[in-house]
Amino acid sequence: MVYRAGHQAFFILVAIFLVTSSLFLLSGTGPATEEVTGELQKITPLFPSFAETPADQELIFYPESPAPGDFVIVEAGPVSEEDNGELTIDFPGTVSDHYLLGGLLYAVAAISYDTEPGRYRLEVLADGDEPGSTDLSADITIAGKDFRTSRFSMPASRTEGWTAERLAEDREKVRIARETTEPHPLWIERFIKPLEGRVSSEYGAIRIINQNPPRRHSGIDIAADEGEPIVAPNRGIVRLAEFLLSGGYTVIIDHGIGLSSTYMHLHTLAVDEGDLVGRGEEIGTVGMTGYATGPHLHWEVNIGQVPVNPEQLLENELLWIPPAYVEQKIK
Repeated sequence: MVYRAGHQAFFILVAIFLVTSSLFLLSGTGPATEEVTGELQKITPLFPSFAETPADQELIFYPESPAPGDFVIVEAGPVSEEDNGELTIDFPGTVSDHYLLGGLLYAVAAISYDTEPGRYRLEVLADGDEPGSTDLSADITIAGKDFRTSRFSMPASRTEGWTAERLAEDREKVRIARETTEPHPLWIERFIKPLEGRVSSEYGAIRIINQNPPRRHSGIDIAADEGEPIVAPNRGIVRLAEFLLSGGYTVIIDHGIGLSSTYMHLHTLAVDEGDLVGRGEEIGTVGMTGYATGPHLHWEVNIGQVPVNPEQLLENELLWIPPAYVEQKIK
């Protein structure tokens, strides 16, 4: 399946226009918008029919040959508001919330890091059986990928006083934070790195700690000096900001449609749950709290509960999903 170059250009133009529109809105010189206090409210899509929808139904995706741990951008349609549709996959992973714009359906499919290479299927199934209902499918080939294996030790003192009950409570808090999401994208600009530094542990690495069974690394570790500022890589809503046993001081940001980013082992927190943060805004500082032996940031990105490679966010694929809702004034 070939990704059409025209879609890339269209999405980039939409993003540029939305950024320009946002500047007008924030300066008070743009179109009138509803003012809200301390929260976002859903409003009418900016371009409900901006894109010229194709005459024939089709399902396209990018990248063409993803690997385990990647996410895949999916566009399908045209679909009707009545059909709505649902994206399904048959490989290990999950699918984000979807939304409609210009008669097209947009979603993100996450591929689990333990997916076997091979040929799989993407499908958009219609909600109903009315004439013209959407039933689209495409084959997708997932390439193989090698992940590094590392061994290291952790002192027993790092887990002193931990209990199974408290660890279970923390896991539930993280699960709820990642399930709490806005039904539309919150970003309108490309993603940036939350911290500059050396990547000391890669995404998906197989790690053996203290001779325990192997575990997979669900994010990347960025080594830096304690106290270095950590920033939000893009706009979002803070869903969790507190101390967890394993993660130490932890922040989870919802970027919409089930896409979240997580920051662990912080020394200090600069945000509270419920805060709307902007791209580049400080959320905390580098530390070594929780299950860590040196100062670093554990940066994790999830679609739902499935971790994907955070570095893929920096390659601008998500810029090609046009946000369906405009920036709004926040008092």
